[in-house]
Amino acid sequence: MNRALLQPLGRWVARHRRSWLVRRLAGLSRHVLDWQANLDYELASNGEALVLQRLAPFAPQLIVDGGANVGDWSLAAHSHCPQAQLHAFEIARPTFETLRARVAGHPRIQVHNLGLSDAPGTLTLQHYAQAPALTTATAYPHPFEAQALQADVVRGDDFLMALGVQHIDLLKIDVEGMEDQVLRGFDRLLQNRAVDLLQFEYGRVNILSHFLLADFHHFFRERGYRVGKLYPDGVEWRDYSLADEDFRGPNYLACRDDRPDLMQALAAPGISTGP
Repeated sequence: MNRALLQPLGRWVARHRRSWLVRRLAGLSRHVLDWQANLDYELASNGEALVLQRLAPFAPQLIVDGGANVGDWSLAAHSHCPQAQLHAFEIARPTFETLRARVAGHPRIQVHNLGLSDAPGTLTLQHYAQAPALTTATAYPHPFEAQALQADVVRGDDFLMALGVQHIDLLKIDVEGMEDQVLRGFDRLLQNRAVDLLQFEYGRVNILSHFLLADFHHFFRERGYRVGKLYPDGVEWRDYSLADEDFRGPNYLACRDDRPDLMQALAAPGISTGP
């Protein structure tokens, strides 16, 4: 639509920005943008389950869930990928106890009450009993009552290689603002192209962590990976654009660029996997 024709409407909206009508239309517009961006955290509907379904024919052997929370994603991966061994990491002790109880009886899932980072040590968490999935070491202004917890962290490279892990088929990272530290903690495996596929979150917390979508693209491009955004019908593999820096997220994937077969299997209809 011709932008010049819309300018009078834009000026009218700006002058009447506090009116009931404009505020309602603005709210609806934000919802539409969120829907278009797939701002959905339900794995059954946002494409996460679809990734696991499409990965299953490749017979993954080792899956890592970094930030497992109460285990919904780990259990879904266990169901869809029956040959895979899973390592699920949950940093907050109260949440870990729920995770351990939920995956009891599933011997292919090993649980670890540890966080992942770029160096071993301890850190202070803000744990939200009302919303444990939001537990974070980042100073995010959640409206819930927080409890300070001390927690142990390890380098993913070191910990998993001590267990004999040499290759990861899928690494999922959901760590509420610590994505860059977790990625650096897996740098040895990533530099060796020993991780085929990664799933990570991006959103408003990245404003606070100062690790932007541009930084994800740069990090993965240097290591020979292609990044794409996850939608209900698959992944849109694409190069970085400043327009994508919208802090809506939520889920992106990175795939080794020498695995066009895997990228094609995960791609949304009509999406090219080329550069």
